[in-house]
Amino acid sequence: MVTQAEDLSRTALRIYVYLLESKDPKGVRDIARALNMPVSSVHYHLKRLEDLEIIGRRGDGYVVTKTIHLEGYVLLGRRLIPRLLIYSLFFLGVSLSQTYMILINKTVTSDKLLLLTLCLTAFILFLLEGLNMRSKLKSL
Repeated sequence: MVTQAEDLSRTALRIYVYLLESKDPKGVRDIARALNMPVSSVHYHLKRLEDLEIIGRRGDGYVVTKTIHLEGYVLLGRRLIPRLLIYSLFFLGVSLSQTYMILINKTVTSDKLLLLTLCLTAFILFLLEGLNMRSKLKSL
């Protein structure tokens, strides 16, 4: 039984992610059109995913029946969000609160400035890496 994304081919993973982020059931032609792939290839991978019980046929299309773990991503609703983007939001919050404290107290000490610099740097790095992960997921 497949439980990891590494066990899926690149094409099957693209189809899985597309179905995971879709609201409605999608047919073979809809998936092929959206992913710019041949219908025969999409059909083959859909059958393979269906045999692995990762997706199922519902009414007029296919839907995800079992979520598999994608390393480095968190599923929020129907969106795959890179964990690094969530970490970047934490550092943004710390940076904003530190900036607020500096503005309220009207004092800038070396430790406050160091904390602000480190948090802003961490925010930027995590944000850029998270956006890079998101673009890699979209370009599978």
